[in-house]
Order: sequence, then C-alpha cells, then structure tokens
Amino acid sequence: MTPWYRTHGKIQQPITDDEFIEGMRKRYFAKPKHRGFCTLLFYSAVRKGEALRAVKEQFRLVDDEIIFDVGVRLKHGIHTPPLNIPLSAPFAKDIWNAVENTEPQHRVFPYSSKTGYNIVSRVFKGYPHWFRLSRITRFFLEGWTIAQVRSWTGLSLKALEYYVGLVDIKRMGESLGKKV
Repeated sequence: MTPWYRTHGKIQQPITDDEFIEGMRKRYFAKPKHRGFCTLLFYSAVRKGEALRAVKEQFRLVDDEIIFDVGVRLKHGIHTPPLNIPLSAPFAKDIWNAVENTEPQHRVFPYSSKTGYNIVSRVFKGYPHWFRLSRITRFFLEGWTIAQVRSWTGLSLKALEYYVGLVDIKRMGESLGKKV
C-alpha cells in the first residue's frame, strides 16, 4: 500500500481539537482499542511505532492522569520522562480502557505498523504522523519552549526547527490581519 501522503500529499496543517473530537464521535472504529490508539497518538505525539510497541506496564493511572513511560525513543534512542495525559481530556478514557483490557506484559495495541497506519487513515483521512505534527506545533503555539518540547518528544534540536518554522509562518500570517 502506498503511504497516504504519497497519494494525497503531506499534511502541513495541524488537526484541530474540533476535528479530532468530530472524528472520534462520528467515524467508524472497527475495535474499541482503535479509539485508544488514535487518542494516544493525538495527545502524546509519540511515533506510531512507539505506541504500537507499548506494553501494559508502561502505563499507570496516578491522580486522574495516565502516565505513559514511552521508553527509549525510536530513531535517536533518547529516554524521555514519562508523559502525563489527564484522564479528563476528551477520549483519554479510551486509552485507559485499552490498557485495562490488556493482559500483563502484552502490547496494549497489538497491531502491525500497516494496521496502525490504516486505523488513522480510515478514521481521520490522514496518517499517524499528522497527530505528531499537530501536537508539537500546538505546544509551540501555546508558548512551550524548545527545551520543554524536546523533553516531551525526544526530538533533536534540528528536527524541532522544522516545527518551530511552521509555527512562525502561521504567526506571521496571522499578524497580517492585525491593525497597524
């Protein structure tokens, strides 16, 4: 199967919260765990492979937050601090339901890379990395520093420059509508 972005083009605009919520509410998920998979990608900005390899013991619930220890990150081998996702975030309970419905020492999302890709493509008409792009650009738009986003994602400074550039271009365009 040809990757989505090769057929339809690379997505440069982040998915909005409203688009994510609409997709989660209105579109078809073949299995309940598929919902948790998409939600984890949307909030955590982890790579598809990092989500797919995660086992039950990498997740815990503490004070109404899902704590996800991603482990050693793919590509550069950095081990970042565990990520926290509030259980009150829309659809975050789908992540926790997937974790609870997993046997100890088993993968929470036991799918192939292709299946993980197809879940996102079918439901959101995009590809898994779109969620990563969306979360990282949102962090920068919200004013988080490069160091903070690096700690969350494990990305190199060079890789983060791309996302900062997207945010800067968006802000520059928005500034054109402001009165002088």
